Order: sequence, then structure tokens, then C-alpha cells
Amino acid sequence: MSFTRVWRRLSQGCGVVLGSGIALCALATSPEPNVDRSPAPDTVATAAIEQLRLSDTLADFGERNADPVALVEAAKIRKMLPPPLNAASGATAETRTWKTLLARASQLAGPNPMVAAFVADVRRLKIRNIPVIPVEVKLLHKQIKQNSADRAEVHFLAGEIAMVYIRPVAEVDLDLFVYDDLNNLICTGGGAGHDSECRWRPRHDGSFLIDVRNNNAADVDYELAINREIVQR
Repeated sequence: MSFTRVWRRLSQGCGVVLGSGIALCALATSPEPNVDRSPAPDTVATAAIEQLRLSDTLADFGERNADPVALVEAAKIRKMLPPPLNAASGATAETRTWKTLLARASQLAGPNPMVAAFVADVRRLKIRNIPVIPVEVKLLHKQIKQNSADRAEVHFLAGEIAMVYIRPVAEVDLDLFVYDDLNNLICTGGGAGHDSECRWRPRHDGSFLIDVRNNNAADVDYELAINREIVQR
């Protein structure tokens, strides 16, 4: 057999092996997650949700330490939030509002005149000058059955900050996960307390799955704040 024929056969064989390797590599390579890791500034909506979380953090501190001043400050922040984050629409008896926070502060303070003055100041606050944020910002009151999950789909646009914040009404832990439309894990929520937050920026327009899991042996009521409309199925 001539050298030319040997070289041709070796080349063909290598081409088959190389082609197969490329195909296998293509199959093994998972698609890139739909997330842009570069920093981005807050929007009006995400800043409002951050303020909601700050109010909750102060309220939790006030309850743990029987501190009425912390509760008054939490109520003030919550009252100053734009709708719907300061509203009690769809709330249950256990839902936290600026009014319930002030009532709890008064209960803890007793006849303390200084706290009473702080409470009166918050009640007198006018909210008519607060700017209205986009209607996409939602505060939902939801429930997860024991040892179950609550899932929802949401659509975000390329480059916009996406934000999901959850807080259980009772002092229990819930797990928060966000996946893109190719099932890549985008974010795992976490925090110093019982609340959780996920924040990311999509590289391109796409749908995301919000997955909240309850590993407790009882049903859990919780609040979910998000800066987009949930997709109804």
C-alpha cells in the first residue's frame, strides 16, 4: 500500500474520532446560565423591596429583644413604602403592617411617654408625596403545605435587576431557589434570619422558576415580594 493511501486512511480515521469527540463535548457542555454577574445599580423597585426587608429585620430585632423603639422604626419604614408594599391587601390576621407594628410597640412600652410620642409621630406621617413604583412590584401572601413546595414562573427582561424576597410569618425556615428556563440554578436564597432573598440580572429575556420549599411538619404562611408579575398558568 502506498504512503498516500495510508495517510488518507489515517486522516479519515482521525476525522471520525475528532468529529465524535466534538459531538460528545457539545453534548456534555451545559448551556450557560441566564445570569449576568457584573454589578448593577438598584432600581426604584428593588430599593423599595430592600427597604421592606430592612423593616422586617428591625421588627424581628424588636420582637426578640422586646425593643419598642425598633418596632416603631420598622413601622415608619413600612408606612413610607410605596403601594403595594405598604398595603395590607390580602393580609391575614398575622400579617405584619405598620399599624400592627405600632400596636405591638405600644404594648411593649406600656406607659412610656417617649415611645408614645414616637408612635404618634409615625401615625401622623403623610404618605401622599411618596412616588408610585411600577405595578410589576407585587407583595403576595401565600401558604405552603407541610413538606411541600410552592412554585411560580416569572419573566424578566435582559439587563433588568430581578429580585425575590420571602419572609415566613412564623419563625420557621423556608428554602428559596431560582432556576432559569434551562433548569440552571441561578440563586439560592439566604439570610441572617428566617427571610431569604435572591437577586440577579438576566443576560437575555427569559422565564425563571421561583421555587420555595417547606421542609417543616406544618403548613407555613409567608410573604413574597417580587418586582415582576407572576406568570399565570
